[in-house]
Amino acid sequence: MAKSSRIFSLIAVCGLAISTISARGGLMAAATTAPFSLDFTTVASGLNKPVFVTNAGDGSQRLFIVQQSGEILVMDHDASSPNSTAFLDISSLSGFISSDNGGDTEQGLLGLAFDPGYSSNGYFYITYTTDTGGIPCPYVPTSGQTCNYTTTLARYHATPASDVADSASGFVLLAVPKIYSNHNGGMIAFGPDGYLYMSVGDGGSGGDPDGNGQSLDTLSAKILRLDVDGPPDLGKNYAVPPTNPFYGSSDPNVQQEIWAYGLRNPWRFSFDKSRGDLYIGDVGQDRQEEVDFQSHASTGGQNYGWHILEGNLCYRPSTGCAAPPNYVAPVTTYNHGTNDSYGCALTGGYVYRGTQSVLMQGYYFYGDYCSGKVLGLIKNARNTWTSYLVASTSYQISSFGQDEGGELYLTDLNGQVIKISQHPAYATKTIPSQGGFDGFIIETSAGSGVGGVLNSTGKWFSVGDTTDNRQVRAILSFNTAVLPPLAVVDSATLRIRLNRISSDPFSILGDLAVDMAVPNFGPSPALEAGDFQAAADYPDVATFNSVPSGGWYSAPVSSNLSAINLTGTTQFRLTFPPSNDDGISNSASFYSGRYGVSFRPQLVIQYHSP
Repeated sequence: MAKSSRIFSLIAVCGLAISTISARGGLMAAATTAPFSLDFTTVASGLNKPVFVTNAGDGSQRLFIVQQSGEILVMDHDASSPNSTAFLDISSLSGFISSDNGGDTEQGLLGLAFDPGYSSNGYFYITYTTDTGGIPCPYVPTSGQTCNYTTTLARYHATPASDVADSASGFVLLAVPKIYSNHNGGMIAFGPDGYLYMSVGDGGSGGDPDGNGQSLDTLSAKILRLDVDGPPDLGKNYAVPPTNPFYGSSDPNVQQEIWAYGLRNPWRFSFDKSRGDLYIGDVGQDRQEEVDFQSHASTGGQNYGWHILEGNLCYRPSTGCAAPPNYVAPVTTYNHGTNDSYGCALTGGYVYRGTQSVLMQGYYFYGDYCSGKVLGLIKNARNTWTSYLVASTSYQISSFGQDEGGELYLTDLNGQVIKISQHPAYATKTIPSQGGFDGFIIETSAGSGVGGVLNSTGKWFSVGDTTDNRQVRAILSFNTAVLPPLAVVDSATLRIRLNRISSDPFSILGDLAVDMAVPNFGPSPALEAGDFQAAADYPDVATFNSVPSGGWYSAPVSSNLSAINLTGTTQFRLTFPPSNDDGISNSASFYSGRYGVSFRPQLVIQYHSP
């Protein structure tokens, strides 16, 4: 998750240089502006060092929060806080060690994965660190030395609908011995093939002193692939899938559980929920962080270069820098900068596959623990990867997570779970009126409230009253279906351009009022006598200003914005208050949609896509 002796220590926040890298690897490039921005909403707080958040995939919509100190908390859907009783608490488990009971800041409860069949079998898996008290190291690179710690994988059971697991059901499947306390890995996740994948760090210290990264004789510095549901192999509590790349090796020292190697500390990895591709966030040493990618069609065996390479950089020039066998370059990297001013520890994340944030779709989100940066990575049709700096936060990003719907979260080691969503992308659309439906209606007789004479053929429309005090009302129609079908209208303003005023000035006529119909005032958008009649269904929604701006009178729509029709027409009706009963024609005429483009009535809408 972070550097040796630096995990969970806050480093000064500075700008982050982001790379644009081809599928073959490449040089660093300038930071790129993201096509969206993010909102961060706290969904849980007051936690004790949260390091992961996930879901059970059982339809309950619950969130499960892993605390480094040894507890898993459950949070019901739409609850304001986790349940007071832990789902599981291993803090008093024999041998368990975390920073809360004297261990290294990288030790503790690290990972959680629910069996794909959890809703029926109730199995879930955790990883955590233990203090062995000192045992002989079993693997060739470190044989003869003392391994004081393990990264341990265990299975537990719960009644699927219960919010409390059976704490006595723990069964250790694998314990990977290691010499040093740091670089434990500990991420676990089920792949689309149904096998359990597990990350193990390079064993700790700094610089991989035992050469575990390039050794196939140890489980350290690897991604493992295990069959935890079938009959176990002889002498093991799990089976090695026969499709593993080193299955059946003639070398007895080669560890057949290995799926990928050459990793320093793959603290967090994930599978694309839609495509099945594997993304690995590998924490670098002192200079460069990297994200590694593996296609869903991979048969395993990839070598990601550590400790010969750190990201795209040569780690030990004195011992040579030739790419090792089966080497695969990272798809993106970023440099630490002087004194880690850019960042120091990459936290791998997830490809967004939720439904609430359309613009985030398909981006892999990851971050830096030290600087709080959140980044988005995506590959275009030309097979080129681009990484964007999306947000700078004050969070100590210990992990990312997903709920059942694919919505994205992060855990802040300071005690929070944060939901990440797309900040609404605002846009403005200017819609001209439909000239064929513009026009005005003259009241049949004064005070009758019934329309008579229609005019829908001119290049302007009139509003006011006549010499015999009959009211004149106008109708404007706008094709608001040009807006996106999921648009949320934030504001709307009706704008009309004056042709001329008859008799009194505009200010004496009074403010021009607007009401709205969706889609039409009558049975069709065509101008009809019945459109004249006011009805309770069409309350006033706006009032025009009495002083024009640049020749345009405007009326901000103050209500019923959500009623604007996204599938067809929205009509507006204009009238002056009937207060000019003086036997004089008091009216104003405005250019209609049949006039030149630059003078047509406009409906200016600002909206965002949720």
